Amino acid sequence: MAKKAVLPQDLDLDDVIAAPGAAARPTFLHEQMEPASPPTPAPASGLKERATATTLYLMPVDHRRLRKLAIDRDVSMQTLILDALDLLLTQADEPPVERWETRRKR
Repeated sequence: MAKKAVLPQDLDLDDVIAAPGAAARPTFLHEQMEPASPPTPAPASGLKERATATTLYLMPVDHRRLRKLAIDRDVSMQTLILDALDLLLTQADEPPVERWETRRKR
């Protein structure tokens, strides 16, 4: 259980100024750990700065089917979707989707 922060009894909350978004982004655990393999040149920015997020809406039954298939194959749902995109792009004589290093060990 995490400890609760204890504030001083004489803290005057009228003098506190909140600045939403002013805090620095914390360093994630996977960014702090040293890689097990020889280091590769780090990109100029992180994945979130280089990639574009895409939202996919599925009906609940289809979401469960995809999640079950991912569990059965011991991969992420994202991996299944990227593999499906590769098949679609191959049919269109296009190169596969660019992959990046995962955060977790395989």
